[in-house]
Amino acid sequence: MFDSLSRIKGMLYRNFIWACRSPFRLTDVFIWPLVMLFTLTLFLSAVGGSQQFLGLLILSVIGWRALFFVSFETTAAFVEAHWDRALPNLLVSPINTLEIAIGGALSGVLKLIMVMIICLSVGHLLYGFAFIQPITFFIAVGFLLISGFSIGFILFGLACYFDKRNIFTLSFILPELIGLLSGPYYSIQDVFPPYIVSVLNLLPTTHAFNLIKSIFGLGQVNYFMLILTSIIWVIIAILLNNIFYNLGRKKGTLTKVG
Repeated sequence: MFDSLSRIKGMLYRNFIWACRSPFRLTDVFIWPLVMLFTLTLFLSAVGGSQQFLGLLILSVIGWRALFFVSFETTAAFVEAHWDRALPNLLVSPINTLEIAIGGALSGVLKLIMVMIICLSVGHLLYGFAFIQPITFFIAVGFLLISGFSIGFILFGLACYFDKRNIFTLSFILPELIGLLSGPYYSIQDVFPPYIVSVLNLLPTTHAFNLIKSIFGLGQVNYFMLILTSIIWVIIAILLNNIFYNLGRKKGTLTKVG
């Protein structure tokens, strides 16, 4: 177990060094979340929105970033090692795919912590936002992190078999699309027809965002579905990752570079 933790720590340190040297990753923490936050909050202020909705926007932006960061970093930990032509060396080491993914996911958690500090500070200083029910919010964020890891681990597996550039692109699109469809600022029942609502209720992210909305009395959470769908997604992610990892080994696409 200690060896596994040491390898995860090594992946985390590697990703941290990459992040510090990458303007792209720095803007992902210090620029784009603020652009997203101000786009929504300034519009709400202009139309005379209530403090209740302002708080929802601030917390939902943080939750949405939680989903994206963990999903993206879990996938990027593998794909970028391939582009750096370091993947063969990485895979012949004692580290396994789960440890690589966890190291990437923890990198996403560190980015989230920074974004959380920035967004809550901006919300308090500029809008007078008071952070209420933090335990409920952190529970919701925790489930969004689990969802993000599930998505990222699935994409990780797909990258073992399919074109890694396309999967890397998908790692930007998929978590953002799922975040949007999960109703971070709105009720999915009010927007989509019933048959689509039934499908969206199979997403753990839908129930996690409902938990955030419940803080402001704007939604109700089904804890049973939140837990059940999260467990199912994790199981699916592990199965798909194993399937495509083994297919990649057989086809020879796993470590092919150039």
